[in-house]
Amino acid sequence: MADVEERPEELAERLADETARLARQLAFAIDHTRVRTRFALTGQPVAVTFRKPLDQALKPLHRSGSLSPELLPFLVDATLRARERLQWAEDEDSPFLIALVLASFYVVEGLRTNALGLGDFARGTPLVKVLSEEEGLRDIMGVPGGMALRVLCPVESDAGLELTSAIELTWLRAAR
Repeated sequence: MADVEERPEELAERLADETARLARQLAFAIDHTRVRTRFALTGQPVAVTFRKPLDQALKPLHRSGSLSPELLPFLVDATLRARERLQWAEDEDSPFLIALVLASFYVVEGLRTNALGLGDFARGTPLVKVLSEEEGLRDIMGVPGGMALRVLCPVESDAGLELTSAIELTWLRAAR
């Protein structure tokens, strides 16, 4: 109910803070990828969810989409907030940070609006996995009763290294 009464700028502020907080909590998964360079987004990020029902007779549910251009300033803000919470040096970064922040945003928004069908799953703590570019482009297999969220982000380092970073969050079942 509070979301209805919030002004858009207050909502954006709250969501950016909640996103950065969650990204900080999940950053243990990308800590080993930290390097001495900075990364910037170079293309359109994509998010995919895959829900595999317990009943094998039912078809899996799949949703995907790209980030709307209007949300790019929000993603930059949330990423800067996450960097601040992580207390990384100015020249430290991970090619997976932007993808992790965007995945965190979808979880936060999933709690608020059921974005991408995350709803009750977003209440639980996900497993976090860093994926290689090749893994990121493969089909999500999923587990019966579970949900997976995969985010892919094309990034480039200050040194000119280009790659598609991919993060996958997996919930084994919906939280109640």
